[in-house]
Amino acid sequence: MAFTRLHAFKQQIKPFLPESALIEDYSRRYAYGTDASFYRLIPELIVLVSNQNQARQVIITANELQVPITFRAAGTSLSGQAITDSVLVLLCDSWSKFEIIDDAEAIRLQPSIIGARVNQVLAPFGKKIGPDPASINSCKIAGMAANNSSGMCCGVAQNSYHTVKDMTLIFADGTVLDTADSQSCNAFLQSHSLWVDELMSLVDRVKQNPDLSERIAHKYRLKNTTGYGLNALLDFSDPIEIIKHLIIGSEGTLAFIADITYHTVVEHKYKHTGFFIFDDISKVCELVQRLSEVDVAAVELLDKRALMSVSEHAIMPKEVASYPEQSAALLIELRAENAQALDVLTKVTEQLLAEFKQSQLAAIEFSADSARNAALWNIRKGTFPAVGAVRETGTTVIIEDVAFALDKLAEGVNALHQLFIKYGYGEAIIFGHALAGNLHFVFTQAFDTPEQVSRYEQFMADVANLVAVELKGSLKAEHGTGRNMAPFVATEWGDDGFAVMVALKALFDKQNILNPGVIINHDKNAHTQHLKVMPKSDDIIDTCIECGFCEVVCPSKGLSLTPRQRITLWRHRTELHNQLLTTEDLASKQKLNQKLSVIEADFKYLGIDSCAATGLCGLKCPVGINTGEFIKSLRAEQASSNKVARSLSRFASKHFAVVATGTRFGLTVMQVLEKAIGSSKLRSLSKPANKLLGTPLYYSAWPRAEQPINKQFKQLQQTKKLVYMPSCASRIFAPDKFADDKRPLLDVIYSLAAKAGYEVLLPQQVDSLCCGMPFASKGFNEESKNKSEQLLTELETLSNNGQYPIVFDASPCALTTLNAAKNTALTIYESADFAAQHLLPNLQVTPVQDPVMLHVTCSSKRLGKEQSLVSLAKACSNEVIIPADIECCGFAGDKGFNLPELNGNALKTLKQQVPKNCNRGVSNSRSCEIGLTEHSGISYQSILYLLDKQSHAIKQA
Repeated sequence: MAFTRLHAFKQQIKPFLPESALIEDYSRRYAYGTDASFYRLIPELIVLVSNQNQARQVIITANELQVPITFRAAGTSLSGQAITDSVLVLLCDSWSKFEIIDDAEAIRLQPSIIGARVNQVLAPFGKKIGPDPASINSCKIAGMAANNSSGMCCGVAQNSYHTVKDMTLIFADGTVLDTADSQSCNAFLQSHSLWVDELMSLVDRVKQNPDLSERIAHKYRLKNTTGYGLNALLDFSDPIEIIKHLIIGSEGTLAFIADITYHTVVEHKYKHTGFFIFDDISKVCELVQRLSEVDVAAVELLDKRALMSVSEHAIMPKEVASYPEQSAALLIELRAENAQALDVLTKVTEQLLAEFKQSQLAAIEFSADSARNAALWNIRKGTFPAVGAVRETGTTVIIEDVAFALDKLAEGVNALHQLFIKYGYGEAIIFGHALAGNLHFVFTQAFDTPEQVSRYEQFMADVANLVAVELKGSLKAEHGTGRNMAPFVATEWGDDGFAVMVALKALFDKQNILNPGVIINHDKNAHTQHLKVMPKSDDIIDTCIECGFCEVVCPSKGLSLTPRQRITLWRHRTELHNQLLTTEDLASKQKLNQKLSVIEADFKYLGIDSCAATGLCGLKCPVGINTGEFIKSLRAEQASSNKVARSLSRFASKHFAVVATGTRFGLTVMQVLEKAIGSSKLRSLSKPANKLLGTPLYYSAWPRAEQPINKQFKQLQQTKKLVYMPSCASRIFAPDKFADDKRPLLDVIYSLAAKAGYEVLLPQQVDSLCCGMPFASKGFNEESKNKSEQLLTELETLSNNGQYPIVFDASPCALTTLNAAKNTALTIYESADFAAQHLLPNLQVTPVQDPVMLHVTCSSKRLGKEQSLVSLAKACSNEVIIPADIECCGFAGDKGFNLPELNGNALKTLKQQVPKNCNRGVSNSRSCEIGLTEHSGISYQSILYLLDKQSHAIKQA
């Protein structure tokens, strides 16, 4: 793109956008430019838009200056449809409001709302949206519509094309069309009358071509997302309806979706799931045809190789390896509106399965057991990442999805297996949504030599011929055309069908500025260009497939980088290092060194300093990568070369009680200063030092100093005993100054324990003890190990080697110590989990009527104890509010003091979610509660305060 056009574009859009909305630095352009595909283009400019007016101005300016733009929602698309080397326009998370319509018969959605969030708000109505892609927990609604995403249970009938009600669209010329508004529709039809005439002439052109019309009818009996939705030209006569349905699946190449309204579908709560393995995949495909005649919600097929990839799952039969190569499994889910209807449907399905009993190798029968069924679904969901986790370093994972008519399904599976053999893809697996004839196949591919690229190119040509020509199937069933399948659109649709699509693109986007190169691409080699380099970078992150599932839970998202972006940029650093080793030209070396220097300088803040290292990304990652552990390993490298920091760390480790006393003193000094000069002045004075030196930034929620622990607390001797290990935070930080209950947390623990009949044992040298996490998070692993071992020794003695339970009042400390104590006899609890399991049954609790905000900590989620905290809160209050879209508070130990923008970024939507009649927040980590108090406007305390206040001992008979 000409520099002058890009410069003019930037200057013209600046008045409509905040300064932070334009990203021009190389490091972030490279990192933010990544999507889930195996292609790489580096945008010249990234623009963040957070409302319709901003998006419209960007589109108008791009059209006037002929600057290509590509819109991206979450970037979980797999076919290269969300990347560009021009201007990448990202949708801000804040553009995510919703409106429930007609008692949840429909729902209007802004483009950035996450798909799973939509189903969450619809759940109380017994409804959901139709599309259910595997990425629903991460992908955004605009991307789901733009790709016509479907999923495991969606089929064809409930995809976006068939469930869309209305949309607000912005066309390439800046025209806005709200299809729900009759005035907007009439105005558009008048102002674009010639345009509409051209559209309707294309409709006539298709209708007058019987072969093409029949081809369209056949293709859309299947799942099909190859090219534009030509079925819209036959299914509707109203031009507004045609436009609306053409936009579905158009991948941002025809117009921008500013909002979308879906007809909702019923979410049946009565479900049975079963898993059945057979010895012959042809028999399995025959069974699928029979099942399609029954009202079955989902049928997932897994071939033998797919079964082998997940054979280590505990619920899987142990004999999988010995099964015939032609064996395959079906995961079947049944749903109904009530238990009686479900039982009837189950019996019908079981009778059908009985007809194939001779071919059956193993069965996990139908059950309503939600935990067991979740394990079954995890088998199916684990297939794709299983291939990614074991791939050879330097290769990428490719997932393709095709669809066949059910009577061609067996032939299609067997033919694909033969192609895998022909081209040497021995690791390739097949699984998919069998009821729709929709198969995914996953394989690994290197692109580091011309031979490897040629192998892929020839394989894809054979796949296209097999699927589209020989078996009359769909080359893309639900993953979109993108760049990967663009060269084969004409193969799928014929020259006449492709010509109509070319005409549609020219009609909607005369300047070709909306995501050019996607869907319509005349370069027959487009699918083998701009391929990602995936160099070996670090053992922790090498298995990353850059899917982006991690991003939704990252507290630094939008502030610096996400886990995916950190890995992407680190891989690029490795790539540049590798290029330097093989480059001899001095000018080229200089350019490489300049890029490398920029990345390494930027990565310190973007990658390392601003990472909360919570580990939540590991829970979302399909291959289990905890990017926080990778970042902590980099911090350890930094720490090893910083002699001053190392000395301070060693001193703190050996004299922890002294450090705690000093911190309390510092907090007291700050309290005195606040009274003397006021909170706002103190904050102003602390800002320069925070910016230059990274010292703590003072703000209103800063805690007061807690009094040193009084070990002479009087209590009755009890037969039941617990060991209580107060965290550093609860020993140093007093309760919030505006909290109703200002007792030390220790007093609350003693009170609850006494009510429930427990005697509390407290470590003698408690002020010198620490779980080690504060040291580990900064990269001081040796000091962390020393503190952890010291603590474990003390706890082993005090608990009589595990005879008594050990309770931590902060979930991060419990998680850290649990990991360190894996080979011991210690029984370790996080306080809310212990209270839910052992205190609550011995207490009479009267819940408060007022709403209570609940923050579930990262550590509770990683411990798998989220539900304990939720159930405890619900026992204490009749209205518990867990704010949406806040997965982590971002306080991250002490980062909330030194890097407050991370905490602020993570909690930017918290205050607006606090009801006016709510004045109490609860959690289970004192440091988290400081940041939560600052950004919510209400006091947060340990859930134990509320439990103690609302409970009394149950009188024994």
